[in-house]
Amino acid sequence: MKVRIDLLTKSLGDTIGAVCQVDKYQKNTNNEVAFYINKNFTILFEKSYPNIVFNPQNFIFDNRIDIGFKFDRPLQKGFSDDLGLDYEELNTKIDTTPKPRNIKQKYFTISTHSTHQGRYWNNKDGWNLLLKYLKKKYNLSAVCIDKHEYFGIANYMNPIPKESINRCGLNIDDCVNYIYHSEFHIGTSNGLSWLAHALNKKVILISNVTKNWCEFTNNILRIDNEKVCHGCLNEDKFDASNWLWCPKNKNFECTKEISFESIKDKVDQFIKDLNTIS
Repeated sequence: MKVRIDLLTKSLGDTIGAVCQVDKYQKNTNNEVAFYINKNFTILFEKSYPNIVFNPQNFIFDNRIDIGFKFDRPLQKGFSDDLGLDYEELNTKIDTTPKPRNIKQKYFTISTHSTHQGRYWNNKDGWNLLLKYLKKKYNLSAVCIDKHEYFGIANYMNPIPKESINRCGLNIDDCVNYIYHSEFHIGTSNGLSWLAHALNKKVILISNVTKNWCEFTNNILRIDNEKVCHGCLNEDKFDASNWLWCPKNKNFECTKEISFESIKDKVDQFIKDLNTIS
């Protein structure tokens, strides 16, 4: 049977989360599968998944399946459910052809932006205090690989941390290379955190607007705080048109209450466990 599968979102994180579930579907059914995703991301998967055809033109199919993110369950489980699979968390493989590293010193990558204000680390000094600390104690530089230097809406434009090396606006291939040569990644709930995870980098994920089961759960230090308002993105009906969506009107306390001091010990233990940094 020829099956067309359409991903109903264009985001990088959702795409990475979906590909491995589509791969499982193809292998379980032995159907001929055409998977339609954001065309900018096909270069990440074509070699790793030769059993799937990405975005073919004029594909004649017997059945079509639309898959999308379900807010009330883990991201990958939503795709798995749409495909009729028994759920298991899987790691997507990324096509990687390493190029020379662009920075001589040891560094980690960061991704600070996301798709609405609630997904940001909204603690005023959090990012810069953390990056300054990691530079001073471990001589680790932070390389920001966000798409934009500033992102948001009027009066809520979020800058990248001033303590980071600005590499904003890279193409996806260069983002892969920076992550590949990095020690680890620190990010919010966004596509670049998913990309780092898919590249088998350990990730520090700062998110409290999502439940601790929403994103990937392996190879990760998750930074959250369940003592304050949290998890609304997986509980309340999300309004994607409202950048300042905060259904319980707690003014983003979910991440405002995550201070640098409150996570310093966890980050130190994370780096100690890496065994690659002296």
